[in-house]
Amino acid sequence: MMQLSVGNSTIGWSSTVLFQNHILLGIALLGTFLHSLLWFQLFFRRIPLDLSLIFPACYISTDIFILSSYFVQYAIRSTATTPTWRASCYFEAYFAFYFNVLESFYLTVLHMCRYLQIVRNKNIYMDHRYLVLLMYITVPTLVLINMIIQHEIAWSIVIEKPGSSCSLVYTSLSIRVWNVVVFFCLPIILSFTMSIRSLFYVKQTCSQQMMIRRNHHRRLVYRFLIFFTIWFILWTPSVLLTFLDIHTVGNQIRFLFAAANGLEASIDGVLVIMLDTRFQMAWQKSYDAILQRLGWQKTNKVKPAIQATPIMHDNTRSTKNNMPVTH
Repeated sequence: MMQLSVGNSTIGWSSTVLFQNHILLGIALLGTFLHSLLWFQLFFRRIPLDLSLIFPACYISTDIFILSSYFVQYAIRSTATTPTWRASCYFEAYFAFYFNVLESFYLTVLHMCRYLQIVRNKNIYMDHRYLVLLMYITVPTLVLINMIIQHEIAWSIVIEKPGSSCSLVYTSLSIRVWNVVVFFCLPIILSFTMSIRSLFYVKQTCSQQMMIRRNHHRRLVYRFLIFFTIWFILWTPSVLLTFLDIHTVGNQIRFLFAAANGLEASIDGVLVIMLDTRFQMAWQKSYDAILQRLGWQKTNKVKPAIQATPIMHDNTRSTKNNMPVTH
């Protein structure tokens, strides 16, 4: 597509940017397939749903909005014959970026609740339902308010580059520092710190009656750390680049960062099995159903009967303490 411009508005993408967005579109299509399959399995396989799934579901929902923004942006830019509307330019600059920031806070809130269950032995989903719902509403609202205030006071502005997409520019160093510290570093540091503290806690010497629960918690922490590492590597470059507003970074590097961010949103449909065991259950049931249909049924392993006693005892203890299984 030829690069055209009218005044301060651009029409479509340049040929290089269009080719790059063909690749991003392919990544988004893969992500749409994986996420659609995940949600289909959650409902079709009748996976048990309760309030404790609210933050994992919120996190995975942000990926759906991010992937959707690729399709909307591609449809507008690749077929554009008139100057870009101001509304579509704001959409390009803010929409996907908002949900990228929001998902880091959802991960933090999720791990905060899990930390309270593991270390403080508190069932926040049962004892503090309204607090959970309040966090569910407050977190996205505060992130949105921050962006609106910065835009209205002109601390952040949307710019158009001929042949490219619209992007955010911050007008002062103090705003960049604020955004990096509060909306980038803070949720990451909190999540990492609570993960490490949870890991140290489950490694402490404990009674035999609590060993099974602690082993389960240890696996949860390890899985979250693996998930968090992959997420951090793929998610960080694009978001940090936007917050720092570095103009010396070339277009090729920006594209690689955007591709990594899109890849992270896409593979979350599978990677999320490390975040909550119910997502793993959904994929596992479909995998078993495929094996059964192909006639490759797995051989069920018979566990020693001696293991049944402590497991039943731990479940009984959990019920008495009003503590559900931590997913």
